[in-house]
Amino acid sequence: MKLIKTKNNLLPLIIFIFISSFGYGQSQNGRIPFYALPYYNYEPLTITIGKYQKELLSNDISELETLETKIKNDLNNTDIASLYILSVRLYDLGKKDDAFYWFMTAQARARIFMNMLDKKRMGGIGSEAFELKQLFNSFNQLIGEYMNGYEFNDVEKGLAVYKRVKAEVKSIQSYKDIYKKVKFVDEKNLEIEKTNKENDLAEGIEYITNNKGKIKQQRIENGTQDKY
Repeated sequence: MKLIKTKNNLLPLIIFIFISSFGYGQSQNGRIPFYALPYYNYEPLTITIGKYQKELLSNDISELETLETKIKNDLNNTDIASLYILSVRLYDLGKKDDAFYWFMTAQARARIFMNMLDKKRMGGIGSEAFELKQLFNSFNQLIGEYMNGYEFNDVEKGLAVYKRVKAEVKSIQSYKDIYKKVKFVDEKNLEIEKTNKENDLAEGIEYITNNKGKIKQQRIENGTQDKY
């Protein structure tokens, strides 16, 4: 996959999916065939991580909409895995626009989380920090195809979500109370990482704005347009 050069060397991973498909494959029933055992499995539906794991098992869209509001009102006290899984469940039940917003929200928070990790004290396989980092990377790569594949059928809709998520980055607070066993670098770095993420999203917004026609044409050529 060819990286797109920018003043920060490359755009966020999400941009790449406009012009390339990971080929993860589509589920016959329209659900995302994603699994990251033991935390999430799409068939049979299993969720073993996060404070909302029971609520996220629901197949009642009205219950998930209620959960959306609950999480939105308590976002800084919600673990990141729950945000990713909420995006998957909404996608599976047909609320794909909302799904993309929550995916982008989770991705922004996950990137800051990973950059705030104290790498010297992160540990290896089995440690919470290491496992979460791998889980978040899996979500970004494997469900990103579906989220971007759908939302950028309409470039303007995708662009609007980018702008919304960028505006909300400044409200992100410390992760220490959610992840008590994880070791982070000094809290003064949080504002730096938030600014970096805002800048990444700004680059994405600029690229999308300046290349709307190119993005659509490339999606048509590689079969992504209207596939998801």
